[in-house]
Amino acid sequence: MIRIVNFTLIVITGLISLGVYRVAEQARMTTIELRETKTAVATENQSLNVLGAEWARLSQPARIQALAQRYLSLKDHPAVQRASITQLPQKFAAPPESAIRNASAVVSQRAPAVQNLHAGT
Repeated sequence: MIRIVNFTLIVITGLISLGVYRVAEQARMTTIELRETKTAVATENQSLNVLGAEWARLSQPARIQALAQRYLSLKDHPAVQRASITQLPQKFAAPPESAIRNASAVVSQRAPAVQNLHAGT
């Protein structure tokens, strides 16, 4: 009986040791992955900083103006007014005065009221 208990305890100890080893190995692998991820994030942040500085240099208004003058044949033309506000249709325009004076109304006659035949009941 004692041999069976000892054998069972040895097996349980071995299984627990394997479980602890597995957890330790997973923790080690996760630590390595975390270190690699932190390194990749730092590299990407550095790349973003470099790209931001380059974009700031390329998008300077004076540089863009010089490039536009050099490569595009753009000329300043004075603005010409093509239309005025008075030429636009009014949104809520009133009808002409003559239309109001000549308006007529048609009133229909009411039908005679029907008396209640059941009034006595």
